Amino acid sequence: MFREDFVWGVASSAYQVEGAAYEDGKKASQQDVINKENYEKRGFATADIASDQYHHYKEDIAMLAEMGFKVYRFSISWSRVFPNGDEETPNEEGLKFYDNVIDELRKYNIEPLITISHYENPLHLSLEYGGWKSRKMIDFYLRFAKVLFERYKGKVKYWLTFNEINMLTQDFGAVFCAGMLDPEDVCEQSRYQAMHHQLVASARAVS
Repeated sequence: MFREDFVWGVASSAYQVEGAAYEDGKKASQQDVINKENYEKRGFATADIASDQYHHYKEDIAMLAEMGFKVYRFSISWSRVFPNGDEETPNEEGLKFYDNVIDELRKYNIEPLITISHYENPLHLSLEYGGWKSRKMIDFYLRFAKVLFERYKGKVKYWLTFNEINMLTQDFGAVFCAGMLDPEDVCEQSRYQAMHHQLVASARAVS
């Protein structure tokens, strides 16, 4: 028996559904690079295409409403908002897409629940700084989070700072979460250093 205020929902991550990996100012995330070769070998759609929610979000959200869902948990692509990740100002075209998604959800009384970081760093941050191994990532992340908090204040009530930080305890997960493109670089020290930085960034974002 579910409580009356229990909400049924669905979840996705940006790189799984959006597509449009290089449109409207977006640059590559490390997911775009890591997944491309792996997916093409198996005949799956890459992050370049995914399920093309970028161009079909209205139809997608209408179907969520038809199925009776009351909450949609999704992530915001960091490299769509800050294409390199270390810019001072965000990409307005990227933010406009999420404006439209959130407004469309609210039109159908579907609660948006946003994951700020879901295994998706701008590729530049991985190549230039070594991803979450670098403490500089904390400030880059907080700038990203602050932009989202201010932009969607009054529209979004529920936030998740990171998706599954605990995946950094696994070698495979560390490649994705910390943005380490070379599996040989995934040693115990780098994994736990990356996890420490994510935990600090999460706590400061909550504050």
